[in-house]
Amino acid sequence: MRRRWIILYSAIALYVVMISITWKASTRRALRQTEAMLDYAMLDLRDTLNGSIDTMLMHIGELIVEEVGPQARALPYEEVMMLAKRYDIDEINIVDRNGKDLATTDPRVLGCQYADKPDSAEFLKLTDGVLKAMSQPFRAGAHNPDVHRKYVGVAFPNGEGFVQVGMDDVHLSQMFPSIMGFIFDEWLLGETGFFLCADLKYGRLISNPARHRDEAKFLGETGYDQFSPLVHEDGKTSFRQCLFGDICDCRALIFCGYRIIAALPPAEFYVTRNVYTMVIAVVMAVILGFFVLLLWRINADSARLKAFYEAESEKQAAELELGKSIQMSVLPGDIRKNDNFQFVASMIPAREVGGDFYDFFSLDEMHKAFLVADVSGKGITGALYMMNAKTLIKNILMESKDFNPALALEYANAELCGNNSVEMFVTVWVGILDLETGRVVFANAGHNPPLCLRGGQPPQWLRERSGYPLACFDNASYKQLEITLAPGDSLFLYTDGVTEAMNAKGELFGEARLEEALTVAREAEACTPNQLVKSVRQAVHGFVDNAPQADDLTILAVQFISAPKHQMRTFSCCPEATEAAADYLRTVLEAEGCPQKDVVQLLIALDEVVSNVVKFSGASGFAVEVSFTQEPKGVSVSVSDDGTPFNPLHNPDPDTTLSVDERSVGGLGILLLRKMMDYLSYHHAHGCNILTFKKKF
Repeated sequence: MRRRWIILYSAIALYVVMISITWKASTRRALRQTEAMLDYAMLDLRDTLNGSIDTMLMHIGELIVEEVGPQARALPYEEVMMLAKRYDIDEINIVDRNGKDLATTDPRVLGCQYADKPDSAEFLKLTDGVLKAMSQPFRAGAHNPDVHRKYVGVAFPNGEGFVQVGMDDVHLSQMFPSIMGFIFDEWLLGETGFFLCADLKYGRLISNPARHRDEAKFLGETGYDQFSPLVHEDGKTSFRQCLFGDICDCRALIFCGYRIIAALPPAEFYVTRNVYTMVIAVVMAVILGFFVLLLWRINADSARLKAFYEAESEKQAAELELGKSIQMSVLPGDIRKNDNFQFVASMIPAREVGGDFYDFFSLDEMHKAFLVADVSGKGITGALYMMNAKTLIKNILMESKDFNPALALEYANAELCGNNSVEMFVTVWVGILDLETGRVVFANAGHNPPLCLRGGQPPQWLRERSGYPLACFDNASYKQLEITLAPGDSLFLYTDGVTEAMNAKGELFGEARLEEALTVAREAEACTPNQLVKSVRQAVHGFVDNAPQADDLTILAVQFISAPKHQMRTFSCCPEATEAAADYLRTVLEAEGCPQKDVVQLLIALDEVVSNVVKFSGASGFAVEVSFTQEPKGVSVSVSDDGTPFNPLHNPDPDTTLSVDERSVGGLGILLLRKMMDYLSYHHAHGCNILTFKKKF
């Protein structure tokens, strides 16, 4: 409601301002029109006065030419003076074709050559037989500069000389009342304007508008200020006077001893201003009224939209919070550590839920899987897709006994492509660390390249990729890669939220700064994965400063510390070998402080395996290798022989529900191992049968 009143008051204020502007602009326009009409009136007046005088003098010149004859000739002085008196003019000169003055009312110029006088030489144009008459403006007399005289020349036929007549301004002023009274009485200035003409000496009016004829006989009676500066009487500058009770814009002109005033009330043009302003006011009222209603409607819609978006924002905030909860809940702990390896991870989620995730889990006592990934989508959908992809990859790796991450990615890709209605994809780097050898087999599905950190060497980029991101192409295949870590070496993995972190200038953190941060961290003594993660995180935060975080910041470091402790002894295949191997295993287990119950079960398992090797394998000898693990705490026993390749785990377990006579021979020993041991496996490598059984304490 408050906003509506603001709109209404703003519209009223705008309306008042625009009407005021229109009023002022129209007033200035009316004044300009008044001045333009006064300009035209004064210009027309000058032309009319000069034209009237020229016409009168030319007529007198034509009469004199008719009396003198067809060409210029000398006349007695008395005859010339009679002509001047008859036509009431001040000067007559009769000039021949050669420019010689033959007769004149001024004996001083008789016989003079007009070509020698610049002011008079102009009249010689009348001798060309073409020009019939010409005039000059008032100019000072040659012998009396105080007298201003106007000259007109009229040519004799065929240019046989010309007659020049002149009249003084004083003489002309005596004739002025009869001329001007007629002109001004008939001359209209707009609808309400008028002319005043008064002599300069007494201010007596010789011209007065008809509607004010009886109101004034003298200029002062009209209300005119006779003492106004003459600078306003040049015919070009306007000034304002109150004449006959009306304010008028005026122009004044001094001519032949008379003050001529053109007066025009501006109110004449104010009528147009008033009408124009009224029309604009109505139009503006309609337009502003329309816009006020439109703005009120927009304001109402805006309020509804604001309420809708606030509700949606709250809903999205709840979804984002849920997505973050999902994202963080599926991640393992930040640190996993034992005597053989160390795993450290860190993820700082962005304000908008992303799809980053990492994982670390054991495939068995000697093989640890770890991965980092980034889903293309964001929000709750991206979080759910991330959880699905993470669970899928982990399950495939856990169910497979091949320890092949490339094959696991192929299975995961096929599954994700078959059910990808949200059209997302995921980049993954997954590796499996063998704790016995430090060998890491890995596959990179379009993810950022990790770095290998070795002691005394610069960081090594692992840029080779196995294939495309998951869920991009059906039937995609992936290549398995590998790298061997020495004790103390580390792998550093991350998502694009690290290298694409942006500061306020729009610059990216980039791979070069990442490598520099890791190099600085490696220079510290006893650099741990935790220090690596902390150093990179601080470097990224220092680079972006206060710029908002656009993507999740996920970092993972894995360090291979050392292989598990193990002992090995070889035996020849002889009847005493079974007891010797049992004594060796008992000694090793008791030295490690193993529980007596577990020792007994392990000795039974060893006796079963070694007995079969000695009796049936045909091997020349065998080896017993014992390894202890810390997480989970337990022991692994491997028996290897060079006998005939044979996998005892391929045979099905015997059916113990049958009687002894009904069961087939063999298989009870392996069944016993499956019951007592936590893990049992067989593989053939380097020409040897290797059977491994493990027991958790």
